[in-house]
Amino acid sequence: MGTIREELASQFRSFSVASAIAMSVVFSIFAGAITGYYLDAWLFDGQSHWLTLICLFFGIAGAVKNFFILTKRFNKESEEGTGKDQPEAHASGRQDEDV
Repeated sequence: MGTIREELASQFRSFSVASAIAMSVVFSIFAGAITGYYLDAWLFDGQSHWLTLICLFFGIAGAVKNFFILTKRFNKESEEGTGKDQPEAHASGRQDEDV
């Protein structure tokens, strides 16, 4: 247990990470939808909405990709920050032995 200041700093850091991930997901989806909407309006005079749907799905795919990338990055940074210097076990459950 740390001091209250350290705990607050940790909570604010977690909140900022969650906010960054959430904004990345939302902006990716909106960027895809808005791009598709304007492409439909420019190319098809707003008569078709296929490009809106296609670009929306690309935005959702980008959002999912960003979510996994940012989650992995922030988990890696938090593990490095806590000082986990222990060797990790292999899938078989054994650790490396020096030969």
